[in-house]
Amino acid sequence: MIKLGVLLLVGALAISTLHHLQLRIDEQRGEDTVLRALMRFPDGEMLKLISLGYNNLVADLIWLRIIQVFGDRTVTEEEYNWIYTALDAVTTLDPRFVQAYLAGSMTLTVMAAHVEQSNRILEKGIAADLEEWRIPFILGFNYFNFLGEYRRAAEYIEMATEMPGRPSWLPLLASRLHVQAKAPQLALEFLARVYESTTDARLREKLEIRIKEVTIERDLMALEQVVQQYYARFGQFPGTLEQLVATELVKRIPLDPFGGAYILDAGSGKVSSEMRPDRMKIHHPHPSVQR
Repeated sequence: MIKLGVLLLVGALAISTLHHLQLRIDEQRGEDTVLRALMRFPDGEMLKLISLGYNNLVADLIWLRIIQVFGDRTVTEEEYNWIYTALDAVTTLDPRFVQAYLAGSMTLTVMAAHVEQSNRILEKGIAADLEEWRIPFILGFNYFNFLGEYRRAAEYIEMATEMPGRPSWLPLLASRLHVQAKAPQLALEFLARVYESTTDARLREKLEIRIKEVTIERDLMALEQVVQQYYARFGQFPGTLEQLVATELVKRIPLDPFGGAYILDAGSGKVSSEMRPDRMKIHHPHPSVQR
């Protein structure tokens, strides 16, 4: 009973101290920013030592303060830096605080342009081994949408597909990102693994179509490379794809998996599919990333 009483007393003191800090911050809002009052609080490892075992409680209190900072007015650039510091402390105190990883990381990108900070928070979430598919998914989204690094984006989306609860369309997105990264063979290998591991008939049907679409992309990329080799040798594009076979640059022209034919534009050297004339690509909504 004595031990329990001591723990309760310590906990009450910890809560009282944090509450007093928050009251002082509120008093200072008229003459200083929230940032300057909170920038002095210790990092996560130090807070672990002084929280006396109440890590989750302290993490919750800091999280509430984070919500207040970005929820009640316009947030400055400096305060977004503080939000990152606070998120880092929260996820150190409570590595299993899923909402801090998800909402916190998206705040840093959607509300500000702090992509690298967002990525670092999400990487902590992956290291915590939470089996939460949304964490690598958002990290993959950051690499795709803000940084234009399609290969890294595909790797993290692929990681998300291996976690419980992920939506059925996620493997299709991962394969499209691999194609965007000009790695269709990786996409095909990944799709084959997903196809073999699922018993969902509807998903298998979608995967079969996507495998054919990615096969087309692989063939078109390979054929266009050979067309460029032809151009380098003869100073002009071939009139037909069959000329690539005649000059022994390829052994044969691959078959379109949808039953059509591959068509060469002799003026530009581009190759297309008769059955799927539109190339696979992902719309890029973020204006700072080049398509």
